[in-house]
Amino acid sequence: MINELTKQKTSTEFKDKAEKFMANLPYREKPYSGRNWGHAWHSLCSYHGKLKPAIAHLLIKEFTEEGQTVLDPMSGVGTIPFEACLQGRIGIGNDLSEMAYTVTKAKLEITDKKKVERILTELEDYINKNTVEYRADDIPYSDFGLNGKVPEYFDPKTFSEIIAARRFFIDKEIASPEDAFIFSCFLHVLHGNRPYALSRNSHPLTPYAPSGKFIYKKVITHIKNKIELSYKKGEWDNFMEGQAIFGDLFDLPKKVNNVDAIITSPPFFDSIRFYSSNWLRLWLSGWEPEDYKNAEMRFLEGKQKRGLNIYTEFFNVCSNLLKENGKVILHLGKSNKCNMATELAKLAIQYFQVVYVGDEDVEHLEKHGVSDKGSTTAHQFLFLIKK
Repeated sequence: MINELTKQKTSTEFKDKAEKFMANLPYREKPYSGRNWGHAWHSLCSYHGKLKPAIAHLLIKEFTEEGQTVLDPMSGVGTIPFEACLQGRIGIGNDLSEMAYTVTKAKLEITDKKKVERILTELEDYINKNTVEYRADDIPYSDFGLNGKVPEYFDPKTFSEIIAARRFFIDKEIASPEDAFIFSCFLHVLHGNRPYALSRNSHPLTPYAPSGKFIYKKVITHIKNKIELSYKKGEWDNFMEGQAIFGDLFDLPKKVNNVDAIITSPPFFDSIRFYSSNWLRLWLSGWEPEDYKNAEMRFLEGKQKRGLNIYTEFFNVCSNLLKENGKVILHLGKSNKCNMATELAKLAIQYFQVVYVGDEDVEHLEKHGVSDKGSTTAHQFLFLIKK
């Protein structure tokens, strides 16, 4: 057991670091402020709502130590646990989205290039054998899409290959890091506004309604190009293999324990819905039209809109997962409708000491071509330590 004097010292040191971090906001300084700063695999697959890698990097660097276990229970595409692995920590990422889990697995678990090549050969053979020419009145998903119908994004032959490749991965399931890596590359090239993308001209983050000519693009070639490019980039000298978990965060105590730190960025209270902004890649991951209708009931993003009390259970889970004096750092979004840090701090005190709360004004920040950040006026950091 840790005595009270040690607990107090740990808490004081944690607070001092938190205050310094918020006073300096080091990720705003060069080189961290660069738009493309960080390991190349942070861009393994585009994802709307991804935490800025520099923030994840510096939170890991400042508030954890090498060899410690760092968990993100709502990891998205694994930005935080990937940074932990890159810095010699054991990064664990959990998510309930099939797409997010797959990309996280690709980043955290080491791949064997020979296995990748073998699976690519299987995929290519499958596409060649299962590509069909659809009749105009029989095109799959011609009635489904959140911003244009799915087939409108692709040349008919390309779309037929996509359907075949999608079925390959659904039937196979994402069982290995090699599967996850190949599929993540497939997800990335699905849509965008440059030649790498399989789609007509759209947007690489959110698939806006497509425009321009229908041009045939061979699916396996585009996937291979992305894979080759990914392997050429990034350094792995201090990388420690982590773990990706698929499932509800409230089930994590059955799967994980003795965590040193939990660092996560929950859905902002008044931001856009992740499943609508990432809808086309979720479809590729196996979602069917009915899944979008039920998403509000499944994901924390929807549950919290019915009441933030869901976070009482969240903090209970975090407390059970953490070691004594374990830390929690939450990156939150403040809006005119909700001061998330203040409200969550009230719910955390049953299990945690509130060490520090800091705000960062973001109303002036660049949107990088996407203006749908909701009504978020500030980013907040809530620093907690287990009682």
